[in-house]
Amino acid sequence: MSENNKKVVIIGAGVAGLSAGIYALKLGYQVELFEKNAVPGGECTGWDRGGYHIDNCIHWLMGTTPGSDLYDLYRETRLIDDSTGVLRSDVMYTSWLNGQHLSLYGDLEKTRKEWIALSPEDEEEINTLFGNVALGTSTVVPAGVPGEQLGAVAGTRLLLKSIKMFKLFGRYPRESTQDLMNRFKHPLIRRCLSDFCPKESKAYSFPVSYGNFASGDGGVPVGGSRAAALRMKARFEELGGIYRGSAPVRSIEIAGDRATGIVLEDGARVEADYVIPACDADFTFTQLLDRSYMPEKLKEYFDNPDTYPIYGMFQAAWAVDDPRDLLGHETNLDAPELQVEPWLNDRITLKTFAYEPSFAPEGKQIIQVLWGMDRSSWAYWKALGEDKEAYKAKKLELAALVKEKIEKTWPEYRGKLTLLDAWTPCTYKRYCNAHNGYNQACILPKEASMRTAYPSPFIKGLKNVVLAGQWISPPGGIPGSCITGKFAAYRVDYLEHKALRIAKKIFWRSVAPTAVVLALMWLL
Repeated sequence: MSENNKKVVIIGAGVAGLSAGIYALKLGYQVELFEKNAVPGGECTGWDRGGYHIDNCIHWLMGTTPGSDLYDLYRETRLIDDSTGVLRSDVMYTSWLNGQHLSLYGDLEKTRKEWIALSPEDEEEINTLFGNVALGTSTVVPAGVPGEQLGAVAGTRLLLKSIKMFKLFGRYPRESTQDLMNRFKHPLIRRCLSDFCPKESKAYSFPVSYGNFASGDGGVPVGGSRAAALRMKARFEELGGIYRGSAPVRSIEIAGDRATGIVLEDGARVEADYVIPACDADFTFTQLLDRSYMPEKLKEYFDNPDTYPIYGMFQAAWAVDDPRDLLGHETNLDAPELQVEPWLNDRITLKTFAYEPSFAPEGKQIIQVLWGMDRSSWAYWKALGEDKEAYKAKKLELAALVKEKIEKTWPEYRGKLTLLDAWTPCTYKRYCNAHNGYNQACILPKEASMRTAYPSPFIKGLKNVVLAGQWISPPGGIPGSCITGKFAAYRVDYLEHKALRIAKKIFWRSVAPTAVVLALMWLL
């Protein structure tokens, strides 16, 4: 229940918007959340086709074990729920090249030995890498309060908990994943490193990600992405929040240096004391607000795509008329023969969902492909999308190529695959207003400083608008989205009580010490 009459309006019911809404309600605000689609979740979603459920988002999730701020956030928002639980795998993924393969096991020593057996000449670099991965098992993701609100004691505690992380970061000063790959001689090891982390990403991305998985922290909420989003919506409404689905927002209304509310596509106006745009940042500053309000760092991202790259993704899902899980886990295959377009990657990622029986009828399963594309693919798909028949034909063409690759790799599945759906950057643009149809934010280059790499969530010239979402914490993903949502609520509360906080600070730093000195002088 609300404890005051101040109203927060949130635009976008992805995990950032839902998280922001839940915490704003807990802080005592009235909250109304507007979502353009009928169901919540944004890119954290799934859909049904022919008796099967296609999951669009969570492959493994950092922060699924107790004892961290991030886990507490998931529990509070019900992204993770004890009544359903979390599924875990012994293998993060397997990479294949020229008939050889490497797996990333939860057992680091098992993985290290397999890598050395494959490439004895890389043993020294392998040992160094796995030493750094061991540091990555202690990854700390701050999710308590925004950094600017950390007190001295809490800040010191966080710093002490993060010592191993800072040590790991220091071992890869201004290095990219490509630089890390170049340290190894064996081509499969190089491929394995880049199968999860883009070559432009910071070099510590791999040891942090794999280290976190090896710590036992990487799990998948039972029921998948859509179920997680629906649990978050239920938590939001349970706390008294008002959810408005199928309610796209046209603009944010401005009067002077404040937002006064929002205008919906149907022309309805909703007043607000605070506004949290938790939708795509490009959409926020090209549709909801004038681009002149865009924080400088976001302008830098969008205006310099070569420095801050984004990608595209072609995806498709097949029903498999066979209960056998021949993949076992996420698998990366070399596929240069499938590159019928210059913007297609020469690797494909295949994922089985056999671990989630609720996604398919008994005795069957789903296989999904994630096929990376470079950013030039957006122009192609955008233009093609104007012709529905040509667009559909291209999706079927690419899906057929992948199906053939699956049947060639696992002959036991030949004749047992039925295409359920295929989707492209156009899907993310239409459904989520995603910038250039990418389902995450940009990649931060190796030169980016941690202190200056991220945009401000506050908007210069607007005193009551706070940003949330993936673009505030690139490269994006569920953890960062959840955190920015929670922090947006805390930042709104800070703005609401800013005058009181300033008065308290002046009192304790100036008035109180002065009074003590005067009292001592009087007594003496």
